[in-house]
Amino acid sequence: MSSCLSAHVPVPPSRRFRSSSRTLGGVLVATMLLAGCTGTSSDDAGTSTVDGGAFPVTLDTAYGDVTIPEKPDRVATLGYADVALASALGADVVVAPESFSATTEATQDRNLPYIEPLGDDTTWINPMEISVEEVAAAEPDVILATAAFSLDDDLYSRLSDIAPVVTYEETLYGESNDESARRVGTALGEDDVAEELIRRADDSVADLRRQLPSLDGGTFLYGQARDGVVVMLVDDANVTARFMQELGLVAVPAVADLDGPGAVPGSVDVSIERASMFNDAGVLFMTFQSEVAQEAFEKSPIVAAQPIMSTRYAPVDLETATALQDPNVVAVPWLLNQLRPGLELIP
Repeated sequence: MSSCLSAHVPVPPSRRFRSSSRTLGGVLVATMLLAGCTGTSSDDAGTSTVDGGAFPVTLDTAYGDVTIPEKPDRVATLGYADVALASALGADVVVAPESFSATTEATQDRNLPYIEPLGDDTTWINPMEISVEEVAAAEPDVILATAAFSLDDDLYSRLSDIAPVVTYEETLYGESNDESARRVGTALGEDDVAEELIRRADDSVADLRRQLPSLDGGTFLYGQARDGVVVMLVDDANVTARFMQELGLVAVPAVADLDGPGAVPGSVDVSIERASMFNDAGVLFMTFQSEVAQEAFEKSPIVAAQPIMSTRYAPVDLETATALQDPNVVAVPWLLNQLRPGLELIP
């Protein structure tokens, strides 16, 4: 089963130059599963002051201010966090991105594993190739695109002709998960419910840390093997590494301190020849672009000889890796259950 999500990810526009004529460059990322990066954002996620979901409400986005005139009835969602949050907030989701497992035909289930299944009348879209015509046909009152990794200037402009489009404030995955939840909660007039979702996620993390005290100060490595190297996520410039840190874990210092930039923000590239460094990790999480890549990594003589491979190695499946790319507050309790077998290996 593939665990790679390849896509052109737009370079977010500068907030100083917002105009209909700006053009976003496409950055080809080898895998979206390791591409979560951070940016500077304000504590209030750029939303206007709202009292109990009052409308109209205006939100500050990377593409300019967007005003939602009244509480939305029909909601289109373009990213995985968008559909998870909208569904949990009780919205009538009329457009949703199909699960990555479905896009790769690994399964026929288009629903994400951590949300209630959507209705049969849902319009399903491929999040990597969003059809504006399909979105328009669903007649949404608002379009949530806070986690839409295929969004660019042209797509935003066309979608804006349909309904108000709520995007991230500055950069994709640039806000904290709490801020993203509050942004969507404000857009849908469900601020209080959004706060409850945040509390549930925080409680899940706190409960796990109480149950597994070895997490505090424990070490981890999370990476993906590519062409003789492993891209290891090691610092909070990457949302996946930041999530691991929230569990109390730290990346193996010897790996984190390696010189040279990695393939994605917050990462370092480690040659397979240096696989002995993996043994210092309390747990080694790995995701792969394909079954072939996983087999090549696990059967590499150098890798297979490392003691950690038989004691504290935890391959990450497709949907878990996708959720780790952007661990929204709805996904967190499920995500912790998926990771728990590996986390329990930490001495």
